[in-house]
Amino acid sequence: MTIEEIRNIIEEAEYGYIGIRADSRDYQIGDVMDNSHQLFPDPQYNDDYTELLYPYIYEGPYAGFYDAGELNGTCALSVSENNIEKMLEAVKNYGEKIYLIGGNSMEYGNDEDEIIIRNAEVIAVL
Repeated sequence: MTIEEIRNIIEEAEYGYIGIRADSRDYQIGDVMDNSHQLFPDPQYNDDYTELLYPYIYEGPYAGFYDAGELNGTCALSVSENNIEKMLEAVKNYGEKIYLIGGNSMEYGNDEDEIIIRNAEVIAVL
């Protein structure tokens, strides 16, 4: 899919928020994606540094991270007609398959350009 084709999809989308996401799972256009999890690469402790706050995950898609639980939506990088190439480059290391997703409710994530889209629907498989 070309940048111009992606731009046209974004322009025609009927969502308030559009994101680009890489994922190892298979989704089709129209699918609502699973909610993401808040993951940390390093352990997080309570104020006394005596108790681990989040469990370390040994198996599955979150293996190697400390899982703080499910978020209220799906994480993605905010994409617009003006930053498609930049966001494609930024997201390509996060998974095998790249999706354009949309929704009408979002909150900001912890990372730069990260948004969390509630009930995120797949609008394109790139």
